[in-house]
Amino acid sequence: MNEEDPGGTDGHKAPGLADLRTQRDNLEHLIEARQRQLGVEHPDLANDLRDLGRLSHELGDVMDAQAQLRRALALHTETLGAEHPEAATDINHIGLVLHDIGDLDGAHAAFERALAIDETVLGRNHPSVGRDANNLGGVLRDMGDGFSARQALDWALSIYTQALGADHPTTRSVARNRAMLG
Repeated sequence: MNEEDPGGTDGHKAPGLADLRTQRDNLEHLIEARQRQLGVEHPDLANDLRDLGRLSHELGDVMDAQAQLRRALALHTETLGAEHPEAATDINHIGLVLHDIGDLDGAHAAFERALAIDETVLGRNHPSVGRDANNLGGVLRDMGDGFSARQALDWALSIYTQALGADHPTTRSVARNRAMLG
């Protein structure tokens, strides 16, 4: 249930493990070159580090994923501030990793924090808020709080239906998540 983009599919086949490894290798080389050129703490590296963390997470390397995502968060926070949507996106990704390794309390805290930032900065009905609410709903479900999970998923579904329409893959995915809770 917990995903960066709850739709996750736009009709294209998901990349295979070899493709993901190649993407990660290429991105690592790009980051190394950019670090030599810009310095290891340059803010322009933050999005590349987030992408590297996401790829590492998809490949099951949660330690590397956490390290890269925390570096991205530190750079985004230093450059843009702790209350910026880019920081919220990094925190959301960290929450996904924590959820996958079974740290439900840590994931819950991360999703709550990302949601608070995005709702404050972007508004209650922004798709990023829908993403955060969907992910929060998933961790609440796994923590056994069906009532709160339903509320979070109803909110996410409302946002996506309004922003993307009822037939969008992301909206349909959140609707399936919600339907699983009855």
